[in-house]
Amino acid sequence: MPSFGPGAMDALQTAMRFRMKRESLIAGNIANADTPGYRRRDISFDGVLSSTRARLERTHAGHMNPGGSASDPTVELGPRGTRPDKNGVDLDQELVTAHRNAGAFIDQANVLARLSTLVRTAIGQS
Repeated sequence: MPSFGPGAMDALQTAMRFRMKRESLIAGNIANADTPGYRRRDISFDGVLSSTRARLERTHAGHMNPGGSASDPTVELGPRGTRPDKNGVDLDQELVTAHRNAGAFIDQANVLARLSTLVRTAIGQS
């Protein structure tokens, strides 16, 4: 039987904070889709894990090396862009990313709500 303690709730809350920060960055990318020289920004999940003191470690030589910046979970991705104004935002891709991110947030919120209901039931509250 899986364990659904405070650690699970903390992990879900951390994941939801990550999704909210990512939504903010995606919205900034969309808002700057026509800004000359703008570089697309995204957030590194590894950076978020590092900032919450959970480190990924390479346990086998064949495993991928965990990337991302430990000091700043916000990273710039991709080149300056191939358009004449050097903007690196692909509006269609940003909208797809925003949709997927919102769906993941909703899924995590639903799991957190169900977990909260289980905890309340376990302690005798309705």
